[in-house]
Amino acid sequence: MLSDIFIDIQKNKKEWLKIKEGNEFEDRFEASLKRYGFNRRIASDKEIKDILLSLKNDVLDKSSDKIIDNIYALKDKSMENCFICQPYGSQNFPDFLIFTDKKIIAVEIKYSSGKSSSPMWNSNLPKANAIYIFGSYGRGDVTFFIGADVLPMNERIELIEFFEEIKKLEDDFKIKMKKESKNNLFAYKFDRGFNVYVRRAYEQNKTINDNAKIDYFLHEDRIKCENNVIEFCNSL
Repeated sequence: MLSDIFIDIQKNKKEWLKIKEGNEFEDRFEASLKRYGFNRRIASDKEIKDILLSLKNDVLDKSSDKIIDNIYALKDKSMENCFICQPYGSQNFPDFLIFTDKKIIAVEIKYSSGKSSSPMWNSNLPKANAIYIFGSYGRGDVTFFIGADVLPMNERIELIEFFEEIKKLEDDFKIKMKKESKNNLFAYKFDRGFNVYVRRAYEQNKTINDNAKIDYFLHEDRIKCENNVIEFCNSL
């Protein structure tokens, strides 16, 4: 069962943390999937490509909390208890897409060779319906959680909408300046090609809330979050 892997992480942290690099940790997780009865499917196979394309919007939707049904197993039993590594590329979410007999679960690994106490999110937010494994080689610790347990939906929507508003300002600015550069011979030419570029990025800090608890290893809800993952996997 999928839950057995997370129970193993809890019980055997030292073994999991012998690995320093994130790609090696992913290899260890893949080996555990195989050991507990999950078969690897190859993302480049034609039939798998078609499945991944049909799933892409649901898997990558930042605002969704839906647990995806495994409708593919109804026609093809080989789509039960299997997984796909890096289904949308090595730099994109998720690291693993796991197919149980009834559901499809995204798993993302956040691993630091240093002493980080919280994951790097960059342009992504923790997906409400995904499982995250966060390990820090330098801290000598590893934990895991469901995205919804660290980011409530109302806060998620506010963070998403912020960048939607910023994107609109960016687009409006470009349209305005393009018009000005065409119509005004002296004020705006932009003949060196200068432009604006807004990069979406999320981080965890205490800027908004001085009392925010951003250390994932010391957080009071750590064990609760880990147990939620195990219970969730059991429910599948």
